[in-house]
Amino acid sequence: MCYSARVKQNLKELSRRFDASIDFKAFQVIFKERLAGSGAKLSKALEASFDAKSSNKIEQQIAEDIAKFREKELLDIQTNLFAQKKRLVDAEKQIKIKVTKKTENEIRVATNKIESFKNKLDRLQSKKISDGDSRIFPGQYAPMIVVDDGKRVIRPFRYLLRPRGQAESFDRKYNGAYNVRRDRIQEVFWWKSIFGKNHGVLVIDSFWENVKRHNYEKRALKKGEEEENLVLHFKPKDLDLMTVPCIFDQNDEGKLTLHSFALITDEPNPEVAAAGHDRTPIIMKEKHMDQWLNTKNVPLSNYEVVFTDKQPTYFNHQIAA
Repeated sequence: MCYSARVKQNLKELSRRFDASIDFKAFQVIFKERLAGSGAKLSKALEASFDAKSSNKIEQQIAEDIAKFREKELLDIQTNLFAQKKRLVDAEKQIKIKVTKKTENEIRVATNKIESFKNKLDRLQSKKISDGDSRIFPGQYAPMIVVDDGKRVIRPFRYLLRPRGQAESFDRKYNGAYNVRRDRIQEVFWWKSIFGKNHGVLVIDSFWENVKRHNYEKRALKKGEEEENLVLHFKPKDLDLMTVPCIFDQNDEGKLTLHSFALITDEPNPEVAAAGHDRTPIIMKEKHMDQWLNTKNVPLSNYEVVFTDKQPTYFNHQIAA
């Protein structure tokens, strides 16, 4: 499973690099819906693609909606921060009268939440875009390259596939549906139904995976030892960007139309397997992009080369902080 990935989210750079137009109207819908309370998770790196001073009217509107959403976020964080500070003051007064486990817990929880809200406030007010601002997790939106009327287009899709016809509960029941196993892509119904029909390409520069410490250390669990999770950050050697084949679908079951996707994984590279993980995203050669993206009247056998003639890639890794 690809636990998370750092995605190329500068839309104009993506547009130039991959000769793809930007579907500004599709992005406008997502940002407008978020402002109205949809809960869509959009990264700071993606927000930075929109400029209020642009000559593009839709881009200006998106920038205005982003600013309005940040104002709402700012007020929410400040309100919660004030509430936790009051909670801490009240608990500190109480503990001077009598020390109880409940009061000690109140102080601990309030202190932790104050720190968390302060960090959120700092991130919200900072103008810097860090590497972490481009990292997406399941449930977050990312720009993906698709084909419309024979031309490459960049549109926003949620990283967690909810197939056509499925209710929102699908997300909880199949919370691993952000990845597709290549060896089962024609077996699982909701993958099989869109493979060969709805194809996209996600552009990333690295990814993270969960592994068990004892697997990472190549040993058996000790008697009485509980499994411990590690997060490994995998980065390709001598490769700036990676193009990953994906499948997507449109779901109209909820109040809002959802466009979502899953990326395709394969058997792990040897160095990834040696680190304790059993899957690796397929890294596609760019020369195969159009073959993957164009699905009109194409037999499924045409896509096999995308899976077999992969971009040679060696992954270095480190334990994430």
